[in-house]
Amino acid sequence: MDDYVLRENESLNGGYTLYIGNFTLRILHGYSPSWENVYDTENSFTNFDGSEEKILKGIRFSLKVTVDRIMPEDFNALVAELKKPTIPLECPDFEGECYCDNIPGDLKQANFNGVRYGVSFTLVAKSLITDGDGL
Repeated sequence: MDDYVLRENESLNGGYTLYIGNFTLRILHGYSPSWENVYDTENSFTNFDGSEEKILKGIRFSLKVTVDRIMPEDFNALVAELKKPTIPLECPDFEGECYCDNIPGDLKQANFNGVRYGVSFTLVAKSLITDGDGL
């Protein structure tokens, strides 16, 4: 795992690494990829027998990520990346440019043991997958 240095009270158990812009996220609580068919609604139609003819434009990838406890400096660095209009994403299921519309963060801990934040967000691919690589 390249040159990552564990912080105090931090332990890794393997798992996925996400590269979100210039931020590397290694401690995940939730990881939910999704692929959605996107149809050309202007050129889709209903046949005389009632069956629908849908023209597939491509597949839209999205990834919902949940982080349960993250240090303030990591939270701020992650949020800074998520605020950008174009976010490069590299994860086990997708590599490409995304955007993020909503970044809800929660204060999870603020006591003598330190401050930790939780964050949940969804990254959506800017381009459709059209070459059959999606599903």
